[in-house]
Amino acid sequence: MARGDTLDVRDQIQEYRDEETGALVRRLTADGSDNDSLYFTSTSFVGDGSDTVVFRSDRTGGWEFYLLEIGAGRLVQVTQSESGDAGRGCVDPGGRLFYHDGRALKVVDLDNMSEDLIYTAPEGTRCALPSCTADGSHVAFTYVEDIPTSTESGRIYSTMGERYYQHPFSMIIRVDTSSGEAVAVWGERMWFSHVIIHPHRSDLALFCHEGGSHVDQRMWTVDLTDGQRRKPRPLYHQHPGESCCHEYFTQQGDVGFQSNACLGEETLGFNCFVRPDGAWLRQFLLPGPRPGHIQSNSDNTLIIGDRAHLSHDDPEGGAFMSLITHENGRGVVRRLCRHDTSWLTQTSHPHPTFSPDDRWGLYSSDSGGACNVYMMDVTSI
Repeated sequence: MARGDTLDVRDQIQEYRDEETGALVRRLTADGSDNDSLYFTSTSFVGDGSDTVVFRSDRTGGWEFYLLEIGAGRLVQVTQSESGDAGRGCVDPGGRLFYHDGRALKVVDLDNMSEDLIYTAPEGTRCALPSCTADGSHVAFTYVEDIPTSTESGRIYSTMGERYYQHPFSMIIRVDTSSGEAVAVWGERMWFSHVIIHPHRSDLALFCHEGGSHVDQRMWTVDLTDGQRRKPRPLYHQHPGESCCHEYFTQQGDVGFQSNACLGEETLGFNCFVRPDGAWLRQFLLPGPRPGHIQSNSDNTLIIGDRAHLSHDDPEGGAFMSLITHENGRGVVRRLCRHDTSWLTQTSHPHPTFSPDDRWGLYSSDSGGACNVYMMDVTSI
């Protein structure tokens, strides 16, 4: 396939009922290639419904983006990257894909497949995960100094400690998608990533100091209205022995994240929500280990996660997608369906997201070998 080519994939789309929960699950890909939904900080859906999704696939040998019209079973190749390996991307629900092609940030109009270059990062850097405002007017991301590492073992996160201690220079860039104007938001000699622009405020970005357990304070915000002397502010001050991860913006503009706190020999997991100015915080104790990643529905009344531990002694919880409600300071966890992923690579992490109509959850799993993209009907249990 090449950019713009179409393929009939109706024979790959299959619906079935989960044997343990009865949930309706829909597999979207099944050609033997690896396929990956967009990262959980961005929607993969185009429009207001749940019939059209964007995902990455290596079915042509390198990673490219594809558009799937589920009802018609019509798959369209959206990109043909010059690097041969399209990086991470984000979708404007109005119908545009923003993605990294090496150091270039490109935009594709998903209606007519026209593509434009809107930004190029400096030589000697690598671009990380982009995110866009809800109206697609601005995209934010980080570029990081590209320094060789020596501790790569093939195991996920094997270079994390080395990269943290290297203190690579990192810069947050915000790009106006109409004019192409790029603004340097914040930079420092510290490895950071996971830049997320506020859905309704293009002048506010959230980012994390990267490095896993090496990091004392993960989440930070930076406000462009602070002027030229702006500085990032820590969001949710971490306590000794506490870790935070997997932050995202709800559609209301609050920040959802997860935290672990050590209590003696026991680790307690929480779902948390905080305002970007840090003025308000709600924490919900989970019955067992926290999910790997969570995402909220449109009004933040329902959470999907990619683990569903019902207690601290529940060894099967890591194989299930979860539905979570928050009641009286606690997270109430139900099992939605099995994903049975290996968790061995970033591609195999389910990274769930809701469809705009709140009916479906989208996730990835390498159950059975190759990684495929699935939908689960959250109303079916």
